[in-house]
Amino acid sequence: MTISSPLASLYSVLQTVRASAQTNATLLRKNEAATRAALIDPVLRALGWDTANVRMVEPERTVGAKQTLDYVLHGAAGEIVAVIEAKKLEESLDKLGHIGAAIGYGFSLKPKQLFITDGLQWHLYSPQHSSYHPAATLNINETPLAEAALQLIQWLDAAHSGYGIGNQAVLVAESSKVAIDTVSAKKSITKSDKVTKDSPDKFVELTHVNTLQLDPTQKPRQLRLPDGSVVPLKTWKDILEKSCEFVLQHNLAIPLPYPDKAGRKRFLFTADKPLVGSSTPIKYLHKSIFIYTHYSATDCIANALHALKLTPDFMQKVVPSVAF
Repeated sequence: MTISSPLASLYSVLQTVRASAQTNATLLRKNEAATRAALIDPVLRALGWDTANVRMVEPERTVGAKQTLDYVLHGAAGEIVAVIEAKKLEESLDKLGHIGAAIGYGFSLKPKQLFITDGLQWHLYSPQHSSYHPAATLNINETPLAEAALQLIQWLDAAHSGYGIGNQAVLVAESSKVAIDTVSAKKSITKSDKVTKDSPDKFVELTHVNTLQLDPTQKPRQLRLPDGSVVPLKTWKDILEKSCEFVLQHNLAIPLPYPDKAGRKRFLFTADKPLVGSSTPIKYLHKSIFIYTHYSATDCIANALHALKLTPDFMQKVVPSVAF
């Protein structure tokens, strides 16, 4: 039996897109509709978006008096998750008019992300952006295809918006609830007052931690992240670093520099090493950036919570918490 990998399938589509762009370049440079049909639609379909289903992929959405948006992607619950503005092949994506119109009209629909693309170049913008510079870019011609496919899956896989996994998720959640309830019932009979080593009762929601009320010698031991994974800790700074690492791994549309909780002079994420205070280097979108960490224990928690707000919705499964 042959098993098809989503990554391999998209890789194959990107190969075809590259070849089509080269073979039909003369036409595609003049015709946006042809660019969409030959270069953009195949990628969306490979990512799980049914371009023939207008409830899923709404074409030519009118906003305002005359402006139309080429693609409006709707999640399984009907919410708008992304807007895509198409351009002819090799048409500049950096024209101020293009970006201004796309951001102005596109974000009026409150999508989670917005793209401008000519089929080979993809520019990603996020609602947090206050400038006309993209949060991230991808060039299918210059990027290794496996890497390009993975990037597009992280950005636009329809499963992130509830397609193809909704029913399974409900079934898993229900079965897990039954299993947990059964185990809890047994524990209440046999070990009513005893907390096991891995008991979730030992975790305190991060929003409820007050460092001023803790014993001065008490240190955090474990951090439960939004996806349910648990990582070890040694210091309060670790809470901030692990939270930031998690967000940077799963959200590829964070504008840089990104302000800290206070939002005045310091940046939590920045491309340049801060001149004052401690910081931790980390790779983000194949470039080195820095996490500012020169905070008190209380501010480490506040900025960890500030960073975790950037967690994509599909990764938010549990409330972040800490064990001592």
